Amino acid sequence: MSVEDFIIYVYCCVEDTCQTIVNQPLRRRGFMPKLSDAEVITMEIVGEFMSKDHDKGI
Repeated sequence: MSVEDFIIYVYCCVEDTCQTIVNQPLRRRGFMPKLSDAEVITMEIVGEFMSKDHDKGI
């Protein structure tokens, strides 16, 4: 499986899980985020899987 396919697979799993678990948006105040919650969670999961422990590495 290529890295791109892995990222897409993880994103789909996270999006499906977020829809079943979260009934309301996690962020309600402030400016409109550029990334969705599922996108941020996917980045963190894939980064950890690739042994990138810090945000700069991701």
